[in-house]
Amino acid sequence: MKNWALSFLFFACFAFLICSCEDKRQVQKLITPSAQNDELESPLIQKNIKILALENEEIELFIKRYGWNMTQTGTGLRYTIIHKGKDKIPQKGEEVTLKYVTQLLSGDTIYTDKTDSLKRFVVEKTDEIVGLHEAVQLMPKGSKAHLVIPAHLAYGVAGDGNKIFGQHPIVMTIELLVDNE
Repeated sequence: MKNWALSFLFFACFAFLICSCEDKRQVQKLITPSAQNDELESPLIQKNIKILALENEEIELFIKRYGWNMTQTGTGLRYTIIHKGKDKIPQKGEEVTLKYVTQLLSGDTIYTDKTDSLKRFVVEKTDEIVGLHEAVQLMPKGSKAHLVIPAHLAYGVAGDGNKIFGQHPIVMTIELLVDNE
């Protein structure tokens, strides 16, 4: 009877080691660059790729509907400068003030400086959406621009907890004010 228990214990430990090694190989596969193709086969990643593709289509249709000629950054932010200011471009750590209108792709206005006050924040230091930090560093103060900010640069999966649901891109028209305005 003792031999059976020892055999079972040995087999259980051996199976655990094999499974552990297999898991380590799987983890190692995921973190190595050569595993990119395997990584793309993950159902979750495939679903996210589809979501991003649909969001991109929605954004492109919106831009086409309004006839905007927009530049797209590497992160996916789209912008067009309507009026180019003559002041300097804000840098990291500098405070900026914006007049703004925030809308959904449906055209519904969600927020505006007229009802919610001007937006003030420190570039790359303040808790503000990433797309806005990126945008203000692309335009001199005194500029006005249209932005289309994909969900991952806006309020992400969670939304803003108020008027913008998760996974929704937003449209902003912003005016970057000169310091003495």
